[in-house]
Amino acid sequence: MSSSEQVPGPSQQQQQQSRVRKPPFADWPTIKILTPPQGRFSPKVDEWCFTYCTQSVSGRIHGKEPNCHSICLRKVFPHEVRNVVAFKHHNNVGPDGKAKYLLPAEGQSANLPRMLGGSKDVTEDNSSKPKATQPKYWDEGWYLWTATGRWAVVQKTEKMMLDLQHQQQLEQIRQSRKEIWQDYQEQLKQNVGDKPVGQTPPQAPWWGPIVPPKNIQDTSSLSLLVPLPPEFPPLLAKINKLLAPTYEALNITFESITSGEQKQFAQRVWEKAKTEEPLILAQRTFSHAYEQWKKRDMSEEEDDEKKGST
Repeated sequence: MSSSEQVPGPSQQQQQQSRVRKPPFADWPTIKILTPPQGRFSPKVDEWCFTYCTQSVSGRIHGKEPNCHSICLRKVFPHEVRNVVAFKHHNNVGPDGKAKYLLPAEGQSANLPRMLGGSKDVTEDNSSKPKATQPKYWDEGWYLWTATGRWAVVQKTEKMMLDLQHQQQLEQIRQSRKEIWQDYQEQLKQNVGDKPVGQTPPQAPWWGPIVPPKNIQDTSSLSLLVPLPPEFPPLLAKINKLLAPTYEALNITFESITSGEQKQFAQRVWEKAKTEEPLILAQRTFSHAYEQWKKRDMSEEEDDEKKGST
């Protein structure tokens, strides 16, 4: 091997690296701006939950459920309800470009109080049947969730591992399990007891599992889910309904004044006041009142004479 073909040593490599031109201000202290990852790898927090539970001595002895209260703050980002290119694609998208993911039962209008935009007390045609309301879907923004009870906390923490699409699927699975459990309970009630043959028709066989899984506790009645700010009902509508008779009376008075009826009525009153008719009316009124007062005194004297004779 000739000297020209020899591999350069460490000193020669350092000399070659030192000859490479560095970028401008490479040796100066600089400020680095790091952009955090977006989309599914984003480290942003979208939900905060706080839960506290209390237990009494008597409750612990008798094995009662602890008294738990929870509150959660949830932020729904745009990619959770909208299609984002090269990141998220939703199947069920409405004409407004938003995905149709139903809110859980505690966020629907039928389970919300009226002061928060609910329709619990709304009826149609003065009947006890609730008025049909449009279902509510998730939207980007902030949501407040509150609940009481231990099982509500357990179900909430389970949903915190899922996105909106899988949360909806989980609700559908729970609903189907609930229906199967109810059918199973009804079948047990119908088959309990010894019934003579011929008195009752034969029951349909149970085609489900031998013992279906027990339905978990429904916590929708113990929970509340509202968007922030809440959808308060229009207060002006109630005020307008209360003041509707007043508005009607004022409109009638205004129309009578603008049409000249009030002026004509005042002129007729003034013309009548110049005649003897007001004086005659006053005399008749006083004389009638005097006669009634006199008859009353006479009846009282007769009652006193009857009492004295007895």
